[in-house]
Amino acid sequence: MNRLDFPRALHELRQPRAWLALALSCALFPSIALAQTGRIQAVQWTAAQQSSSGIRVQRLTPVAYVRTLAATASVQNSAPLLQAQADVASADAARRAAQARLQLARLRAQRAQGLYTHGQNVALAEVQQDQAAADEARAGVLAARAALDAARVRQLAALGPALEARLRHDPALRRAIAAGRMLIVDLTLPPGAQWPPAAQVRMRLPATAPGAQTPDGWVPVSIVGPAATASSGVQGLRDVGVTAAAGGLMPGLHLAAEVRAAAPVRGMLVPASSVVWTGQRALVFVAAAPVAGKPARTFTPRPVSTAWPLDGGYVQPGWNAIDVVTRGAGLLLTPPPKPQAKQDAATGGDDD
Repeated sequence: MNRLDFPRALHELRQPRAWLALALSCALFPSIALAQTGRIQAVQWTAAQQSSSGIRVQRLTPVAYVRTLAATASVQNSAPLLQAQADVASADAARRAAQARLQLARLRAQRAQGLYTHGQNVALAEVQQDQAAADEARAGVLAARAALDAARVRQLAALGPALEARLRHDPALRRAIAAGRMLIVDLTLPPGAQWPPAAQVRMRLPATAPGAQTPDGWVPVSIVGPAATASSGVQGLRDVGVTAAAGGLMPGLHLAAEVRAAAPVRGMLVPASSVVWTGQRALVFVAAAPVAGKPARTFTPRPVSTAWPLDGGYVQPGWNAIDVVTRGAGLLLTPPPKPQAKQDAATGGDDD
């Protein structure tokens, strides 16, 4: 439409016929108006309309569920981590040795200065030599401290704050890892998932591993804390843990893991067939209790969360017992069929 046609179009829109056409289009296409507004209202369907459309309603009751998440476990090579810790220990020993040399050099310099001041048989050159040795020992202490700080930074980058603190305060675990009795494991959750409180983690052994120690094929993993660095291949929260060495476990393996919440959560399992999507929202239709003397039943939309999938449905924590549409829920987004539609369909062949 060009600018010259705009006044004429505005004039036609002001005519009653234009408004009538607009009203008819809104009445004939309610789904378009529904998509534009994004609002889902409660609807009423009679028992006959429900039966002809195949809508089914089921009573759902809450039960106790233990939330379980699938994770990925990666067995780490303990040698670089232990080497980083050994470097810190070596640098700390060097710092203590440098501190002892500085203390000895200071005592020698003070002794030589005292003898020279009281006129004893000590040359000035000897005093100056002892003072230079003390200055050199002081520089050695500064260098040893810098080397220790650098080693600690490398250790923190290799182990992460959680594992570094655990190994520093748990000598028994450190010795077990060094002896190969315990292994370090990185655990990665799926994107968007969070660690449940007091999570319990277990890792599946390789298929070729002997099952003498773990007949069910799983080994428990003790969570230590956040991992050292983010993973370049997998996006999601990463924690580091330790597990007892078992048959088939070796560095570099990527295994399936399971994260379970420590306490069950009471909720309701809503079948996937009950969930309808509209405007990037997940909804279910809750059916009101039938009212005596009224043929229609009210169906009210209710937002549903899909964050906890389980057994072909989604668990809704905190929901109480309700009647939910489990079949034909998508039909409730459209107007109900007319009462004569079923009769017309049944008598459609009588004219032949």
